[in-house]
Amino acid sequence: MVKLNVLAILVGIVGGVGSWIFRFAIDFIYECFFIIPMEFFNNIGLSIIAWSPFLLSPVLGGVIVGYLTSRVSKETKGHGVPEVLESVALKNGRMNLRVPFIKIIASATTIGSGGSAGREGPIAQIGAGFASFLGQKMNLSPKELRTLVVSGVAAGIAATFNAPIGGALFALEILMGAGGTTSLFIPILVAGVVGVITGQILLGSDPAFIGFPPLEYHDPFLIPLFIILGLICGIGSALWIKFFYKVEDIMDEVNNRFNIPQMLSPALGGLLVGVILAVTFFFTGEQWETYTVMGRTYLPMDVIFQGTLFQNSIIQILSVLILLFVLKAVATVFTVGSGGSGGVFAPTLFLGVMLGAIFAMLVDYVIIIAEVPIALLALLGMAAFFAGTGRAPLTAIIMTAEMTEDYFLTIPLMVVVSISWIVSILLEKENIYTLKLIRRGVILQESRMDILEGISVAEAMTPLEQMTFVDTKTRLETILDLVRTEGHEGYPVVEQGKLIGVITLSDVQKALYSSPKDWNVFDVLIKKTKPLICIDKQSTLMHAIHIMEQKEVSRLPVIEKAVSQPNEFPILIGWLTNHDITRMYVRAKADVSLQRSENHILSY
Repeated sequence: MVKLNVLAILVGIVGGVGSWIFRFAIDFIYECFFIIPMEFFNNIGLSIIAWSPFLLSPVLGGVIVGYLTSRVSKETKGHGVPEVLESVALKNGRMNLRVPFIKIIASATTIGSGGSAGREGPIAQIGAGFASFLGQKMNLSPKELRTLVVSGVAAGIAATFNAPIGGALFALEILMGAGGTTSLFIPILVAGVVGVITGQILLGSDPAFIGFPPLEYHDPFLIPLFIILGLICGIGSALWIKFFYKVEDIMDEVNNRFNIPQMLSPALGGLLVGVILAVTFFFTGEQWETYTVMGRTYLPMDVIFQGTLFQNSIIQILSVLILLFVLKAVATVFTVGSGGSGGVFAPTLFLGVMLGAIFAMLVDYVIIIAEVPIALLALLGMAAFFAGTGRAPLTAIIMTAEMTEDYFLTIPLMVVVSISWIVSILLEKENIYTLKLIRRGVILQESRMDILEGISVAEAMTPLEQMTFVDTKTRLETILDLVRTEGHEGYPVVEQGKLIGVITLSDVQKALYSSPKDWNVFDVLIKKTKPLICIDKQSTLMHAIHIMEQKEVSRLPVIEKAVSQPNEFPILIGWLTNHDITRMYVRAKADVSLQRSENHILSY
């Protein structure tokens, strides 16, 4: 735990620095794609075409991102969070080492060129990618590596929102479920706190959203409004998940029908977003940032929280809010669904704010309640909509309280968030992150556990007759030769079919270093103090994985049955490795997919 927490501190620093670099890269690209061209046109007297960057920049950005995601690193395409989730659930936290570097470029280009995507998903993948890189270099165990990768996500999210507990809860709820143990939670929280401190040093301590008015909850008579808002956000978030992937399917069909190369798909999405940005600029002029659906800025949400948008008639304000909600949803699907590199976290918050504000305005218009707390309902809508979309209720409650620095909001937050979460689950089983993986045919950890629970160790093990084993008289030089020729780092020691022990490369190196003369396997075994770790053939592969993770071993001797006497040696019948487990899992997964395909064919 000391080692893991030290590494978590380092990951937290990188998460904070990475958030700063990422934000700087977005601003730099935005400057190059928008500010410089617009100033150039104005200076040479061509202000009449100052709108052109809004139409063309997302297209150019899409071309660059399409090349990066199709030719350089496919893992950097899309949200970021589902890829980390897959890595944690199925690959023990292992990620391609180039992911964090390419992700910064691809996502900064998507967002900086005008795409409607969030920076939170990418920074989560960037933090996770560095943590995976560090963990692999440090040869961490699978359990430690997974924890460090989740810590990287916590650091990135925490630094982005200036919310250390919220970042840690996001990582736990989304990536590991709510069942993380205290020992796992500590390094994740450490990474989140260090990430926030680093981010505050580099970016300042301002909250993610600015200008919050006093939002203290004091009126219990508003509870009915909170309940109705929770229902609306639950329904809306479920529909948002369905809408997102439905439009993504339509775009895939268009690409296939017209043979559009994968590399150009983000450019097509960028063109559609560019039309939205250009039309917005035409109608709003110099105030375009207040009404933009770009992913770079939170300004449209800030003006709602500040109340500066509510100075016109109710009908005009409602029209603007509904239009922003629709355009943001469409622009996000065009950006991310077409293959752009960016998250859906911030767009989901945007939609929740608009939905909450729309509800508040309707209540004020229809029921005519004096002093309707529009900013409060907009904030609650943000939390509830994310809870329904990402299925992370604790994150939504705590992170919102942290961002507003107002913990008295927890009562209304718990009401709207819990209702939205339940309603959304009833209407759509999967969240927006896991559904992406399921659509790709990726079986997550829960399904993987179900499969491995149904396979016995005897089915997966390498049988004794196919193994290389040694006896107690084997010299250590022979063990070294076996390691060099076969590549394995551990061998069972067998006498008359019974398992005497296991000798590893580490055991040999320690013995030769301490006394290089006249050493054989027996001399090493009698000095070993750790108990022999075995598994019987009737156990399941899931049981084997638990033992391997708990004892931090990559192989297990398989015995006929457990021995009853302290000095009795078990009968060895096989050898189980991580490779054997993966092989059986892949085979079982293929059988499931084949069965589904056969059932689908027979249904026609």
